[in-house]
Amino acid sequence: MILQKQILAAKREKLQRSSLATTSQREEKMVLQKKILAAIMAIVCLFILGVSFSWAEDGVSNTEVKIGATVDLSGPIAFMGKGVTDGAKLYFQYINDQGGVYGRKINFLMEDDGYQSPRAVQGAKKLITRDKVFCMFMILGSAQVNAMYPLMEADGIPIVAPATQNQDMGVPPRKFLFLADTHYTAQGKLAIEYIVETMGEKKPKIASIFQDDTPGHDWRNGVRHGAKYYGLEVLELPYKRGAVDFSSQMAKSKEAGITHILVWSLVREPAILMKEAQRLQYKPTYFYANPSINKKVLELAGDALTYNNKVYATNIMIDPYRDKTPAVQLFEKNSAKYKMATIENSYNTYGYQAAITLVEGLKRAGKDLTRQGLINALETFNKYDNGMMAPITWGPNLRAGGHSIKVFQAKEGDWHAITPGWVFSKIPD
Repeated sequence: MILQKQILAAKREKLQRSSLATTSQREEKMVLQKKILAAIMAIVCLFILGVSFSWAEDGVSNTEVKIGATVDLSGPIAFMGKGVTDGAKLYFQYINDQGGVYGRKINFLMEDDGYQSPRAVQGAKKLITRDKVFCMFMILGSAQVNAMYPLMEADGIPIVAPATQNQDMGVPPRKFLFLADTHYTAQGKLAIEYIVETMGEKKPKIASIFQDDTPGHDWRNGVRHGAKYYGLEVLELPYKRGAVDFSSQMAKSKEAGITHILVWSLVREPAILMKEAQRLQYKPTYFYANPSINKKVLELAGDALTYNNKVYATNIMIDPYRDKTPAVQLFEKNSAKYKMATIENSYNTYGYQAAITLVEGLKRAGKDLTRQGLINALETFNKYDNGMMAPITWGPNLRAGGHSIKVFQAKEGDWHAITPGWVFSKIPD
């Protein structure tokens, strides 16, 4: 009898535990259902309020997008750094006063790298980790871009329109790097093509004078490529950065009967070359790369320019004094309104047009802005003309955007565009 009572008590206890467990499970299930319902309601509310999930992307909020840059503001080319950033600031100010891009105003953050790669990397780290920029823009110098690219690649941060024309910025293509400029190799090839096809010089005798470093080699390689296509030989005459004596190069050119000298240089070297030619009583035709399109070059040459008189250059920009595109007219209007930048400063116009290109990419990326969305948008550019620079074409496997030039000639103490449109190459790559 006692045993039976113990068995019955044990059964009742088991049933009670089972009942409690079932109740607990039921309660847990109800709590979970309530949590799921709350999450669904929260998502619905976000959609109703028009809130974008892309705000989780660094540098993007409902009111701004942060754009970063490292440029030289205190070093050897600080005049360039200030010039390009002033131009970019002018266009960003205009866009912000129009309400921004999809309501987001552009917050342009800069770090001074003194034209030193280590400082550029430090600046990039600060912009990424502390300032949380959305993308990098208009980095001044290919060495600086290459030094910081691993950081960008690791975090998936695009670099848009770096301020350089070195071929390796776009060839071979790197996912997060978008070179807008027509690079020096293409410029060298196009210079040869223009001499043969447009000037009608079927058998010119060519010399290539170039700075013995990466940009100079890019130009040399383009000249080589064009010359090979037309069956021409090239006398190659490199010089070291900072050289001020070009007597050897010019003497060799005269002795070889060179008719056309194609030069990669900056501002000082062209004047020295032309003065040396005048001293030798030698009158070749000159074709300079884009960096030498500067009025200062002609001023430094003085009467040597008049003596030589056949001086041309490749340019990736329009002639803003004589080609008043809507973009140029807007630049002049904004310059007068905001008291920033001038049409006389080519670095201002360069920075301004680069900003136009970036903003176009942001617009195409859409309201829900993400870095991958920006990459996808930039890849839709097909001969995109921002009204100031050579048309840009990018794609999934194409990051060198510029493919054409205008040819300028030195006349009346200034550089004048002599091609009505953009000159594209017919020579296969």
